[in-house]
Amino acid sequence: MDQKDRRNSPRVPIIIEIQFSSNSPPITARITDVSERGVFIDTVNPLQSGDQVKFNFRLSNSPSEKPIDGEGTVVWNQQTVGMGIEFSQLSEENKKRLNDFIKNQG
Repeated sequence: MDQKDRRNSPRVPIIIEIQFSSNSPPITARITDVSERGVFIDTVNPLQSGDQVKFNFRLSNSPSEKPIDGEGTVVWNQQTVGMGIEFSQLSEENKKRLNDFIKNQG
């Protein structure tokens, strides 16, 4: 099945920093799009499909904004391009903040 066909929620283009780790020290990269189900991380060294990831990011560049943190799974990767992360654990508060952000971008 084509990756585009699997998407059930709209993606919003955005350039923001994310910190993530998978049994490693935190790595800083950037998100290039976000949806209510996951993010795409632009990185030249993506993790392997199936890897579990802990992450945190802010929806704006404001250091006073509370980060969105959670866990996810790498569902897609391409060397030197990046990886798609599907959220597996996200608090209800963070889900609401993310959904509100996405709705306000349209």
